[in-house]
Amino acid sequence: MKSKILLLLTVCQVITAVAQKKNPKWVDIANKAIVTVETTTKEGTVRTGPCFFISENGETIAAYELFRKADKAVVITVDGKRLPVTHIIGADEIYNVIRFKVTVPKKTAFLSVSTFLPAINSMAILPASNEIKELAQGVVSEITKISNTFDYYKIDMPLPSMQVGFPLLTQTGEVFAITQPDASGKGKTYGLSIAYIQNLQATTSDMFKKTFTDISIRKTWASSKDDAQLALILYSSQQDAPTYLETINDFIATFPNDEEGYIKRASHYAYLRKELASTQSGQMQLLDKALIDLDYAAKITKKKGEGLYNKAKLIFGIVASDSTLSYKNWNLKTAEENIQKALKENNTPAYRQLEGDIAFFQNDFEKAFKCYMVVNNSPDASGASYYFAAKCKQQIEGSEIKEIITLLDSAIAKSPPLEAAAYLLENIELKLDLELFDQVIKDYDKYLVVSGGNVSEAFYYYREQAKIRTNDIEGALKDITMAITLDNNNALYFAEQASIYLRMNEAVKAQISIVKALQLDPEFSAAYRILGVSLVRQDKKAEACNHFIRAKELGDPVAERLINEHYKE
Repeated sequence: MKSKILLLLTVCQVITAVAQKKNPKWVDIANKAIVTVETTTKEGTVRTGPCFFISENGETIAAYELFRKADKAVVITVDGKRLPVTHIIGADEIYNVIRFKVTVPKKTAFLSVSTFLPAINSMAILPASNEIKELAQGVVSEITKISNTFDYYKIDMPLPSMQVGFPLLTQTGEVFAITQPDASGKGKTYGLSIAYIQNLQATTSDMFKKTFTDISIRKTWASSKDDAQLALILYSSQQDAPTYLETINDFIATFPNDEEGYIKRASHYAYLRKELASTQSGQMQLLDKALIDLDYAAKITKKKGEGLYNKAKLIFGIVASDSTLSYKNWNLKTAEENIQKALKENNTPAYRQLEGDIAFFQNDFEKAFKCYMVVNNSPDASGASYYFAAKCKQQIEGSEIKEIITLLDSAIAKSPPLEAAAYLLENIELKLDLELFDQVIKDYDKYLVVSGGNVSEAFYYYREQAKIRTNDIEGALKDITMAITLDNNNALYFAEQASIYLRMNEAVKAQISIVKALQLDPEFSAAYRILGVSLVRQDKKAEACNHFIRAKELGDPVAERLINEHYKE
């Protein structure tokens, strides 16, 4: 009996030894480290493919194409756990590789990156997959360089399509490359060096590149706090409210002593509370959290005035945008109290601007004007500070229009193009009231420049009207002709063109234009009168009078005088 037991133990030991030789320890690690990534686009398109961990903290590598247009992603482990992808570390669309971070448990199997790179004639190992149960081996037959530094391998073995994006391992189980498809179709395997992928690091400027804009998942934070803050701003327009909150939370975890993160989160809680919480009580809790964040931001900046200003600014912004809000300290009184306290700490133009905004919102235009003028007399003067000073003046009894125009001129001079365009239109209206047509034309010219030439036919019509009043007949003709080019279905524009031709003693051209106007609008009374005048200029009085009579029938006020002047029984 003992001999049988000994024989059985011996057989088991032999089998175990053979199994260990056939499947080294690293094979089991590789089987756990090679997992699946599942990405989802905003439209709901789902893609899956292989990826693999290269560090115990969740650093992972996969094919870039799996992430194109992705809105979110998870990694599915061999035991079915779904781990969220938190951010993209680096990517290269050309070489079809991406490196990203996954939230992983403390003990996660990963592939160690080889520090000793294979040479030609070395053996490369392709791990097994769910579909292909056996390891594959091939000889490294060629090594080329990428960026003069990193290796690109050609290996003499075929690569199944389902194993594109798999790791290539050394004989000791360390990863040295990621597999890439054989474009030549010659049954080879290509591998891109892991060192190259580890060198990929997204920067703030990369946020504007298609490789990264095609992926909505957050990118890793830059080491520079300023660059990270810029990225935080960019993400606000790329992500929905819950996702952006996660991004802010991660920024705060990465830069816990940067007040900007807490201020951003406070603003996000307050302005997006209805998207972040479905119940009113939940939304009010977010307003409470917003004030807590602002207080903490003030604490770590050690600038009491700045903390009070930030609180006043957020409260005012929320109250001004939601007149239905009624909750604790979220009201104009609290905003005003905080800005007054901030001014006692530090009387800055920015604080005065906010004081003016709060007063303006409460229709206290005298106080608001004084605040804005403090800003305007400082180096921090802006288009907005001059503009709102002008708007205050418009509401203050006894203000001169010329004062308002001067303030708007300064607002235009201080503003970027799009903002200046809006101010120009308001200023033009005021100058038209004072019949300052030369200045009006100059403002129209400025508007054409700041709008980048993106104007409608109405712009040319209105500028034509101003040019007529300055006796710039040639300029007026060019403008009304441009208006017609942009809209040749407006009878008024053809009538204006005809009137200009009459001023230029071009009666035949005037007749052609006014006939087009009447074709578009047969009931256009003034057009019949203009047609009559163009015929009179051609000594066709009898025919002209018929049109004067028709103009009178349609209610033209000048037609009867023209009949009396040119038609006698």
